[in-house]
Amino acid sequence: MTRSRVYWEEVLAPALRKGQTLLVVGHENNLRSLIMRLEDISSDDIINLSLPRAVPLAYRLDTNLKPMNRPDDKLDEATGFLRGTWLGGDSAVKEILDRDYKQVYDTSVIKNLEIDPSKNKWKSWKDIAGDTRCKEANGAGSVVMGRIPHRCEPLQHKVARQN
Repeated sequence: MTRSRVYWEEVLAPALRKGQTLLVVGHENNLRSLIMRLEDISSDDIINLSLPRAVPLAYRLDTNLKPMNRPDDKLDEATGFLRGTWLGGDSAVKEILDRDYKQVYDTSVIKNLEIDPSKNKWKSWKDIAGDTRCKEANGAGSVVMGRIPHRCEPLQHKVARQN
């Protein structure tokens, strides 16, 4: 928590107060630590938060750098914890998290669920990644978080920094 506090206070928060949009990419525990701070989730509860690989989570922040409620005024359906918006949609992220859970804990699984071609619907986040709703929010900056994928795959999309 200490390292993420320093990163939040010295790097992220100053940039967000300037109204910048940030892309934060990291390993699951690092992102959980930042999300714990943003969402005020207890340390006992945060360990139950699983994050999918390579699916961005966008936050609209108010002037106090706290997450604004989602347009539907609910927590995400994928995890039940977050006010951020999954850029692949809640149901696609829930499918990914369920698949990942089965891949690790379900001993009856006999094939790699991650490479099942029928489960590529989550990639639609790329189609809406240019969504301008975050820019239209009347708050400070916004932040998009994403977990680093396990495999090294070529980057197919450029990410533009918005000021």
